Amino acid sequence: MTEQEKKLQNIIDTATNDEVKIMAQAELQKLGLLKKATDGDDLARALVALKDVVDNFKQTQGSGKSGVSEEDVEDMVRAMVQNTKIRYEDLDPELKAKLSGSVKVQLTLTTPTSTGKAGAITEQQLTRPLFQKLLSDFKATNNVYLYGGAGTGKTFIAEQLAKFLGWTYVEVNCNQFTSPLDLVGGQTINGYQKGKLEMAWTNENREGEQMKGAVLCLDELPKLDPNTAGLLNAALAKIRNKTATNDVTIYNGRGQQIVLQNMFVIATGNTPLNEENPDYEANFKQDLSLQDRFVGSTYIVVPDYRSEYEVFMRGFTFIFLYMTKLRELIIERRWTGKAFVSIRIMQSMKATYLVYRDPEYQQINPKTAIKTPKTLKESLDSLLALFTITQQGPLKELTDYDGFIRTIAIKDNMPLGELDTKEEIDEANRIIKRNEEEQQTANS
Repeated sequence: MTEQEKKLQNIIDTATNDEVKIMAQAELQKLGLLKKATDGDDLARALVALKDVVDNFKQTQGSGKSGVSEEDVEDMVRAMVQNTKIRYEDLDPELKAKLSGSVKVQLTLTTPTSTGKAGAITEQQLTRPLFQKLLSDFKATNNVYLYGGAGTGKTFIAEQLAKFLGWTYVEVNCNQFTSPLDLVGGQTINGYQKGKLEMAWTNENREGEQMKGAVLCLDELPKLDPNTAGLLNAALAKIRNKTATNDVTIYNGRGQQIVLQNMFVIATGNTPLNEENPDYEANFKQDLSLQDRFVGSTYIVVPDYRSEYEVFMRGFTFIFLYMTKLRELIIERRWTGKAFVSIRIMQSMKATYLVYRDPEYQQINPKTAIKTPKTLKESLDSLLALFTITQQGPLKELTDYDGFIRTIAIKDNMPLGELDTKEEIDEANRIIKRNEEEQQTANS
């Protein structure tokens, strides 16, 4: 221990003023941090020390005292950065996963009315074969129809495309009660209400605010009443006719002609448009002319395991593996009508576990924290409760629910950034490879 460190330790041991003691602790931790940071291999411990310093700062702030200022903490961080070269290999696995999913790419896309840079998206999402097809269809002004089981990510990829384009995502939830008013607008007791198709068509929302463009998602299109579907038919047929010199129009609920702006249409469903499926209730067999609006751009969608894992779940492989097993069993038993496993539930469980494990996430405000954070088991049980008692039995038994609960207990005692084991990563890669082979077969 250096003389300076001994002096600080003496202050900590003998000071009666809490403010002075906290300042001395922070300074001592700062010295220790800089010393550890120079060791290279001990960089992780240096980062932990930095967190301790910040925690001391928070405690001081929460008590209403001012022994360590925000500037002091910033100085400590700045000193560490200046004295330590952080390598990619030294980073926390979760942070590395986030960085690997954050490689942004841009694409210049030309619409009939404008040319500009598309929004940022991860390289993994951009290079997904289905996403590449959607970009090709966007350039070709083709209407797209995506069909597949529940939870396969049909609306998710539509949302991602809107984000990538920098356009507004406009969704029509199609069902037997969807009316022309929902699409092209009409009079209500509260006055005229714009329809979703009208808003996407004109690039103007209900408040009159302009959109750069709109991705119109006709979610669950097979559930649309065929009479209302006929209204869509004419509009979808016109989109291709739009050029820089040729306006395309339809009539809104006021009887006004509205001019097509920047719009791309993606429809989704569980089945092809020209057939009914007993596994999915309330579907209509649509007219073949509606199917023709999507001909050549109709794709079956299966979950993209690589994108789910690499972009969202790396670092939490044990959750990914169990939920994938659960998903496949639900699909195999044809129980998706009750509930299904989507990337959203995986992300929800990951977030739940982070809140449970890390006090940083549990903080509500400087004086209040969550006392009994929700567990990962409770999150899973909430999903399973959506199934009947007779269904829950096989779901738990065939996915080794008890084994997963034991795994959670093991992970609870592991550092949050070191949850993944080699065996788990190898298993994830095996099922990702199998999934990619299935995707190739589905769209070949």
